[in-house]
Amino acid sequence: MSQNPAALELEEQGFPRLTKVDVLACRFSSWYPGFRKISPKATIIKPLEERFIAYLESDGVFIPEGSGPMGVSELSDDEDDGNGSDSSRDLSWQIEFTALDAEIRDVIRKYDGPVFPKLNWSCPQDAAWMVAGSNLKCQTPADVYLLLKSSDFISHDLDHAFDLCIDATPVPEEEEHEGSDDVNDITAAAEELQLDAESTEGETTEEDDSDSDEHRPQPRKRERNYDFELVLKKWFEMPRSQEWRCIVRDHVLIAITQRDINYYEFLQPEYAKDEVRSKICDFFSEHISGRFPSSSYVFDVYFTRSNDRIFLIDFSPYSPTTDCPLIPWADLNSLSTSSPSLPLLEVVTSATLQSLPSFSHNRYPKDVVDLSSGTSIAEFAEKWRGALADGVLGSDGESTTGSVRSGPGR
Repeated sequence: MSQNPAALELEEQGFPRLTKVDVLACRFSSWYPGFRKISPKATIIKPLEERFIAYLESDGVFIPEGSGPMGVSELSDDEDDGNGSDSSRDLSWQIEFTALDAEIRDVIRKYDGPVFPKLNWSCPQDAAWMVAGSNLKCQTPADVYLLLKSSDFISHDLDHAFDLCIDATPVPEEEEHEGSDDVNDITAAAEELQLDAESTEGETTEEDDSDSDEHRPQPRKRERNYDFELVLKKWFEMPRSQEWRCIVRDHVLIAITQRDINYYEFLQPEYAKDEVRSKICDFFSEHISGRFPSSSYVFDVYFTRSNDRIFLIDFSPYSPTTDCPLIPWADLNSLSTSSPSLPLLEVVTSATLQSLPSFSHNRYPKDVVDLSSGTSIAEFAEKWRGALADGVLGSDGESTTGSVRSGPGR
């Protein structure tokens, strides 16, 4: 079997060889049972039915019927009879996930409050701006669905989790395009249902009911040896300044970096950095080293406000799809694992470099981001007019391509 060219290119850049086993080891349900005592409370719902995965992959953002607050309909007064002028565009009434709704509500009741969601590997952090408060706090199934459906990181979990694995089989570009029609099955089926409803003018027969399954979304057939899963973690306030990303190569903790790329005065003294380094090294030696199956990986931890306890948040592959903003991967790959100075610890050291909101570029079409790079407002406006003239954008001013990704948002 030929090896994956993308994986071979990473090896040339100094990355350890990544396998499917390494990626699967970072799946939440793979590691959580063995590290439950040092991790926040979480519930895993699996397997997710293929019809729900097809919904996540379908075009557009629409919320399934019945997933909002109990007793509140997702349709407006003008649309509740299915005959409103915009009803053909509102697909929420045509699909529902009753069983999954009930499971999510049960978890929310069990935790007596909101939850944050993730799929097998990724949280929908890039879509947090879609919900009130711009966070991942979910109080209804509709909140969960909105975040998952709006996230590029979740799309990565669904279709690209193994792209950089040495034992992955690359999908030929033409095959990828051929399969793209399947992604829109839900939208096509829903629109067909709407047309049928209009043509019959509300008439129903036993024959219509028996044939209704023919119009149901047909999920994509997948060949895989794992299930998709929905993870719901009990919600709690987690100050970003207390999160740390830790990088392990060949079983050695080589670096620790601040997750939030904002400046914090209390992290600047050397004694504060030494305390963080010492506590994370002890945590790694006591709880993780020798227990996680891969030799190279990334893990995230969170210090409680009082700094007296550390929680394990997640594991991620040692791969460029895992974000490491303060230390370039090239520098990490060049570090000697035998160096006595390890692990390195990096924090933001200047208050003058104020960062943009996290994942802000995910809110805009890729064309807009590409055109705006390194330009003034006037220059951007000129490029935008040129792009419109050249037909790069649609006649309605919207991009003809998707939004930009920056990795799976571990």
